[in-house]
Amino acid sequence: MKKIFPTVLLLLGSLCAFTACEDDRDDNPTLIQPNSFLMNVPEKAEQGVDLKNTDSISLSWNRPVYTSNGSAVVTSFEVQVSATGSFTTSLAEAEADESGSKVADYATLGEATTQCTIKIKAEELNKTLLKLLKWDAQNIPAAYELNLRIAASAGGHNPVVSNVVKLKVMPYYIALEKAPVEMWYLIGGCIGDGKWNNALNAVGTSIYPLSVVDGYEYDEKTGKGMLTFTGYFTTDGFKLIQTPGSWDNQWGTSDGALTGVKNAGNSKNFIVPSNGYYTLTLDTRNDQIKIEAADLAATVYPTMLIAGDFNGWNTETAMKPVNTTASMTGHNHVWTYTIDATAGPTTAKFLQPGWAPNWGGSAFPAGYGKDGGDNIPVAQGKWVVTFNDLDGSYCFTAQ
Repeated sequence: MKKIFPTVLLLLGSLCAFTACEDDRDDNPTLIQPNSFLMNVPEKAEQGVDLKNTDSISLSWNRPVYTSNGSAVVTSFEVQVSATGSFTTSLAEAEADESGSKVADYATLGEATTQCTIKIKAEELNKTLLKLLKWDAQNIPAAYELNLRIAASAGGHNPVVSNVVKLKVMPYYIALEKAPVEMWYLIGGCIGDGKWNNALNAVGTSIYPLSVVDGYEYDEKTGKGMLTFTGYFTTDGFKLIQTPGSWDNQWGTSDGALTGVKNAGNSKNFIVPSNGYYTLTLDTRNDQIKIEAADLAATVYPTMLIAGDFNGWNTETAMKPVNTTASMTGHNHVWTYTIDATAGPTTAKFLQPGWAPNWGGSAFPAGYGKDGGDNIPVAQGKWVVTFNDLDGSYCFTAQ
């Protein structure tokens, strides 16, 4: 009997285990890869949506099935709009293509959502169509039929897209504004007065901006791209900050020399090997920085003048030298002046006595002045302008 009971118990245990495994197989769903899912036709899809007089457009869709029993899986959805219906090259891909060979035929609208409904802003849709189809005020159509679909992604699964639905819209023309260039500022012992004052009102005294790159196409959405500065640096050290008044975003070094690091705690100053002229290049798209010795024959001007409509073209208005530390004596090439244009737009140029040479340009708020160039168009406001006489670059910083 002692041998019979253990045997019976073992048999009963096996049966229970078998039953439990059968229950697991019934309850646990199998993961599957859906091929598509259904996007619903939005209201007014055929009669058309007046984008100028509409706040938002409601879209909805069914959730794709990722399991054999249809149980919910956390899924991220985004709305895609296409001018052609091909969905081949996204607007983001085309804008990032520096060769300019890629042509966008679709774009993503708004932010991703985990819900099966969304309201897309009519204004955003209109701007996206202007970018995709490059309409201007003369060729924008009265009505246009676009293509919409939903792209879904869930962890561990390949992306899947819905069916394509057509939506008739009445677009309107507006001038598209690009994001302002993401500017960065020099600060340090060999910058300005050398006092490391990063306040907004210290632009032109303790800090000054880098220069845009002439002819460079900056990211229209973020303003990121290439910045540069050529000037005289000493071994007193410097750093870069993105926003006057804040140290949150900054460039320093890991070695106290020229190995740049961004937003690294306790980073050291940039220190050039020896006093001299250098060119600094900052790539804000890819967070890369480079500092190289510059071989140039620099003219040192004892004074710099500024004239324009703001002062009745008075040719005796002097700018202030920015680099005023003892170690920079005889090597200042950056000048500053505050223009009060709060009453309305004005113009400006930089010049030497007798207008030889004089620097002007057509870009604002940052650009390059050329000898005999255009009057710089200055927008309404109060501005601190900095001017680099080595390369003619200038920048107007709002106050």
